[in-house]
Amino acid sequence: MKKAVWLSFAISLVVVNLAAWLVEQFTGFYIVVLFRVALILGISVVTAIFVGAFLLVNKFEEEQPLTGQTHNTLQSSSTPEKTPGKSETDE
Repeated sequence: MKKAVWLSFAISLVVVNLAAWLVEQFTGFYIVVLFRVALILGISVVTAIFVGAFLLVNKFEEEQPLTGQTHNTLQSSSTPEKTPGKSETDE
């Protein structure tokens, strides 16, 4: 994740400054450095969020249920299964 965020930071640094330079050359309008920094940090934060979400989704796809059965994954494998519709007070 660190590599992706640093890579996006470097790319956004170059692209934002290049775009600001082109805007200044063709229109004569100067884009303030504070606005450039805000754009660069915004792009980096959004990239970090998306990369983190991508890594979480990939991690969830690798997980296996604890008991190996899909209908009782919240129970541990050492507890006996209860019969549906029957409570402990019925006996």
